[in-house]
Amino acid sequence: MTVHPFRKNFSNLNKKELKKYLFDFYRLYKNRPIKDNKGGMFFGNMFGLYYFLRKIKPKFVIESGVFKGQTSWLIEKVLPNSKILSIDPDLSNREYISKKIEYSNIDFKNQNFKNIPKNSLVFFDDHQNQIERLMQCKWFGINNVIFDDNYPVGKGDLYTLKHAYRHKGFNHHLTFKSMIKSLLIFISMILKKKILKNYYFSNDILKSRLRDQKPNKFDFHYVNKNIDKYFEFPPIFKLKSKVKKLEKTESPILSENYKKYFDLPNTELDSHSSVTFVKIKKSK
Repeated sequence: MTVHPFRKNFSNLNKKELKKYLFDFYRLYKNRPIKDNKGGMFFGNMFGLYYFLRKIKPKFVIESGVFKGQTSWLIEKVLPNSKILSIDPDLSNREYISKKIEYSNIDFKNQNFKNIPKNSLVFFDDHQNQIERLMQCKWFGINNVIFDDNYPVGKGDLYTLKHAYRHKGFNHHLTFKSMIKSLLIFISMILKKKILKNYYFSNDILKSRLRDQKPNKFDFHYVNKNIDKYFEFPPIFKLKSKVKKLEKTESPILSENYKKYFDLPNTELDSHSSVTFVKIKKSK
């Protein structure tokens, strides 16, 4: 059975404007600092982020999940006058580093967002529970949220909004190597707790290793209750993967004939991870 994408209070995109934005983005993307961004975002995914940044024009952007720094570069290029905070527990993978960007290895939920502008935005590409991330944004009063990797049921390595609105939960299937690593981390933490007087056990570390979420009908009920808008950005070209048989996307932006105008491999042009924009209701 084909599952149609959820959408809330978001009108159809202007195709003429989309095409203009796409070719603007292509000219910018050709000058990207990281040519091999394997493990990060590619052209198709990044265009969704580019589009929402241009439309919303936030004064402050929080990026959770930096990796090599390709999206940090994009945010800086699109919004040269905006403040940027880029967060990652491991900042050693960065290949693009900017003096204009503030970097932190402290998790998003532990940051101090007391005096941030009303028109702030957070971009999550950190492979953490997306429902919990939305709850944290609600708590901080951050209303504009973008998620990468909003995987359909049966795909991905985290509990996503799509999993929630289909009430399927998420069963994190670990490799044997990953299971052993998680066990060793847990044993190390237990020993530190026993030996060190002022050691505090971190549930976050374990939750980042074991990301299970039981199926339930409540998560997306509360998400829907607290959001004004929800939209999954369309692929640039029609998807050819098995995913389209299970999860219908918004209509592609261009037909296959347009591929000749882009000097990029299909792995870049066909990349799609359902970059999703969510507008949270303002607290009364």
